Amino acid sequence: MKIPFAAACLYAALFCSCVAVSSAVTLRPDGSGTIALEYRVDKNLEKLGTLDGNERWLPVPVGRADMERSVRRIPGMKLVSFSRKEAGNDAVYSSRLDFDSPGALAAFLDASGRGVSIDTENRRFALTFEKGEETELAREFLSGRDFSFSFGPSGGNPRLRWLDENGAEIQGPGEFFARGPAVNFRAAMAELVFPGRTLIMEISW
Repeated sequence: MKIPFAAACLYAALFCSCVAVSSAVTLRPDGSGTIALEYRVDKNLEKLGTLDGNERWLPVPVGRADMERSVRRIPGMKLVSFSRKEAGNDAVYSSRLDFDSPGALAAFLDASGRGVSIDTENRRFALTFEKGEETELAREFLSGRDFSFSFGPSGGNPRLRWLDENGAEIQGPGEFFARGPAVNFRAAMAELVFPGRTLIMEISW
């Protein structure tokens, strides 16, 4: 399965059954902007990173070292802040990144270049979720984990809709609503990891 937010940090976490992801993108008129990320990682998963005595390296790309390594490979991307706290059974990682162009944002969200489309001239941002193989165990592990996403372009009135692989508008998963200059989306992780068919989330403004 190929989904955006993959290799760098965001969507790679969707492959992990014990991770929830929240992200907010702010896009300025010149194409620069910020990303605020939050990962909630089951502390049992986090402990796996200590089995070889290397506590700083987690088996998912959410730790500071992994984040810094991901950012370094992308020209125009900068890690501004990073923190970790505990909340119940979860370790919560929060970070803020700055980018100087749509290309830097796209490279961070999807290293493959296939799952993200950003067209500031025509005011369109799209994320692609492709059909994946579902297992009962994986869906069980994903239970109770959500993915949330916020996109706020400066000077725009963002609208969100779902398209199929042919570009036809369809009913998609989750719920979305406008709040100020941003459109906000939330869905169960399982609905995006196992969508049943290719889905394209399109935001225009």
